[in-house]
Amino acid sequence: MNKTVNINLANTLFHIDEDAYNKMRRYLESVKRSFANTPGSDEILADIEARIAELFYEKLENERQVITQKQVDEVIAIMGQP
Repeated sequence: MNKTVNINLANTLFHIDEDAYNKMRRYLESVKRSFANTPGSDEILADIEARIAELFYEKLENERQVITQKQVDEVIAIMGQP
């Protein structure tokens, strides 16, 4: 049995597996580091989070479904590495 975490990504609530959450958190931290000295980085990060939220939402069959590590991997593959 895995723990789940509730996250708010681009003002959308998602239920995410704890391992998937940790992977997504590390990914977003690396994106943040790569844009750290870029003008408008806050807006860029907000846009990236919004796109990730859209991709997660497309993968859900209903709002009670939990985002898994496989889905996080698929989203990261689409978004690319920073």
